[in-house]
Amino acid sequence: MDQTSPASPRATVVVPTHRGAHRLPPLLAALEAQDTHDEWELVVVVDGPDAGTEALLSEWGTRLPLRVVRREASTGVAGALNAGYAAARGEVVIRCDDDLTPAPGMVRRHLAHHVPGARVGVIGPTRDVLPDSPYARAYGRAASARAVADALGRAPEERWRHWAGHNSVRRADVDAVGGFDESFSYREDSDLGLRLAESGVDIIVDPELEIPHRGAAADTRTRAARAWVSGASELLFEHRHPGTAALPAPAQDPSRTQRIWRTATGLLATVLRDRSTADRAGRLVDAALPLLPPRSRGRVVALLVEASAAAGRRHGTAEQEAYRAQKATELERERRGTGH
Repeated sequence: MDQTSPASPRATVVVPTHRGAHRLPPLLAALEAQDTHDEWELVVVVDGPDAGTEALLSEWGTRLPLRVVRREASTGVAGALNAGYAAARGEVVIRCDDDLTPAPGMVRRHLAHHVPGARVGVIGPTRDVLPDSPYARAYGRAASARAVADALGRAPEERWRHWAGHNSVRRADVDAVGGFDESFSYREDSDLGLRLAESGVDIIVDPELEIPHRGAAADTRTRAARAWVSGASELLFEHRHPGTAALPAPAQDPSRTQRIWRTATGLLATVLRDRSTADRAGRLVDAALPLLPPRSRGRVVALLVEASAAAGRRHGTAEQEAYRAQKATELERERRGTGH
């Protein structure tokens, strides 16, 4: 599959995928449409044996400058990314997760930032693409818009917090900080982003690289369980980086409304003692959303999501292996939803 891959490309697009045959076709079609004149290659890391993904990639081997890295067993996205970056031959590595759909100018735009002598890391904000549902209308779409605005408005010294599924950096800079920490199941991106920033890489968030994200949580159930695990992952992050929080600190002088909200989330967090409880609470909220007054629906979802994150921080553990089950659960629901 590497017959059309240039020997010395300027850029390598690295795509980690695990049982992702249902996700890959829109991405591969978008990569085929890239309009850059620079030489580039695509490295897809198949994280664990997957006949469906192998069959799909074999169809694209002559249409893209494609090489495939196969991992005999899946150990998570951090390990898959390390394998992809190690295989990359490009000076600049562009990460693009398998549930993203880049515009034709994506590779060209990333490379424009990496001029000679510059040590930069470039973030393309991800915008969730959600099917129409009570959850999407009440919370999901607005939450995604807020996240993009937050990334674009972040102070330079805090942009590393948004290092996630779509970015670029010189491979030498990744190598210099040791790559991804494979003990993370979540927060491996923030961990690498912080280490890159501390090493002197200037983090940029480019609004022109905003990219549609097809793999977002599509209901409260998934969003709450994911928030619980994300909260728990902060424990390992803060163990690795004492004194540096994975998320910005809350306002020091909150308003009365903010104090009431924090109290409510704190009380709810006391009963969400594990991921499955957050999942069940999310199911109840999903069932109740159509029955609630329209103005209260978003607040109810937000309360559960924020309380679930707080509960993960309170009741979770720094041992990340326990939380890989959440990604497996989400993937199975997603595959069922697409007929796979």
